[in-house]
Amino acid sequence: MKRHLAIGIALTIAALGFRLFLVLRVPNDDDDDGRFYAQIARNLLDHRGYSGEEEEPYVPTYARVPGYPVFLAGVYSVFGRDNNTAVRFIQILLDVVTCWLVALLAVAWAPIGWEREKRRRAMLIALALAAACPFSAVFITTMLTETWSTLLVAAFVLVATLGLKSKRCKTSAPLWLAAGLLAGVATMFRPDSALFLGGAGVMLLIAGLLQTFARLRRSSEEPGREGARPILATTLVSLLAVTIGFASVLAPWTIRNARVFGVFQAVAPPYANMPDEFAPFGYIAWLRTWVDDERYVSPVEDGLGLYPILIERIPDQAFDSPEERDLVRELLDRYNNPGKPATDPSDEDDHAGDPAPAVQMTPEIDAEFGQIARERIARHPWRYYAVLPLKRAASLWFDTHSQYYPFQCQLFPLYDLDTQAHQQYWLWLFALLTWFYTIAGLIGVGVMWKTESSRRWVLLLVLLILPRLAFLAAQEHPESRYTVEFFPLIAAAGSLALASLTLDRIRRGLARAKASCRRRCIIDSF
Repeated sequence: MKRHLAIGIALTIAALGFRLFLVLRVPNDDDDDGRFYAQIARNLLDHRGYSGEEEEPYVPTYARVPGYPVFLAGVYSVFGRDNNTAVRFIQILLDVVTCWLVALLAVAWAPIGWEREKRRRAMLIALALAAACPFSAVFITTMLTETWSTLLVAAFVLVATLGLKSKRCKTSAPLWLAAGLLAGVATMFRPDSALFLGGAGVMLLIAGLLQTFARLRRSSEEPGREGARPILATTLVSLLAVTIGFASVLAPWTIRNARVFGVFQAVAPPYANMPDEFAPFGYIAWLRTWVDDERYVSPVEDGLGLYPILIERIPDQAFDSPEERDLVRELLDRYNNPGKPATDPSDEDDHAGDPAPAVQMTPEIDAEFGQIARERIARHPWRYYAVLPLKRAASLWFDTHSQYYPFQCQLFPLYDLDTQAHQQYWLWLFALLTWFYTIAGLIGVGVMWKTESSRRWVLLLVLLILPRLAFLAAQEHPESRYTVEFFPLIAAAGSLALASLTLDRIRRGLARAKASCRRRCIIDSF
């Protein structure tokens, strides 16, 4: 016990040290979302209004859910206005707490037959995997929601796991109420976190139905046994509790939006547009017919309304014919040069200090992009509904996840790597780490599946990851940072795989491999 405690303390100190190094060496204030959150926080403090405007009249907004701006406002009020250093140091502590939640989740998912020593080993391995994961750790350096959402999702999954383990209504209902509250708070930081609640809710219903059917079968075989009514009642009460917890968190924000804007808006709108504000849904629909990688998000979507969009940056896969390319070129010319002669704008990086060019996405241009999108979908429905989402899912998962590091970039094409930033080393390392966590998680799933009592955690993990990954893959902006909440869950599963590897098992595996190789050599010699 003392040895495990010492290792846990050492891993915690290492996690703190790694994150402190990141905060001191790679702080990042350049993200537009972060600046918008900070502006809302300042307006909350200065004008007591939830607005993203920099000047009067400070029009209210619901373009972002209030979780992170309220957190920033609280930090600014205590430690000083725009004190982002204090924000980062608090996020260090939050992320270390997440590491311990992952460790506890690994213990909760461990097969029932494991002895205490093996469970502790899994806990420490999960703590190490979470502490060393560079994909989630880097977000403590940013003014973004990922650190909070990762913490809240890990806490929600842990409490939901304990709720699924509980068989008595008296203990199950409070746990599911807490899970609903955590899911609601997570949704107030990242709206798509509600999908985690949906996955756990489906798991709760499936588990309740399976236990009910099993109890009914046993009671029919043995008439004296207790019926299935208590299990069904516990399941229904737990579903009601998690719903109440979730709805109670979303209710104030929903009521505020209904009173201020006259609309039902429980979270933030998908494209951050206000009720009477034009949103380029046609252009976005067109992007969704061809964007399959994060590399296209910045040049064709993030700068929309701010910078010219050059057709030279759009790949051939965006066009089904030369005529379609010419039509898109004409539409982009109209966007890039509203009411002006056509120009040949040079790369925006060469004019970083110049004022933004005058560009405009009009409803007419947007409608024509929407028509192109509909025609492309009609011509190739399989590509739109299956091939592209699968490509986006692969891109989201197997990205290098190097965002916000000094060497951030796409791994391919290799000839584009910046050798001065040592991308040829760091990006390969991050790609290997992605595969390591993924393979370890899959082996952990196999470990859980071997034991009947742990198979439900496999189903829970699938229901937590696949629906949200499918939702993200259906969007036109496959940004890898949206998948960071998955890695704590993968680390918890992967720790079970690594905990199963004892020295004796490794020696036996090597011995079998050596004997097999020797037999093969003997056969080949004949």
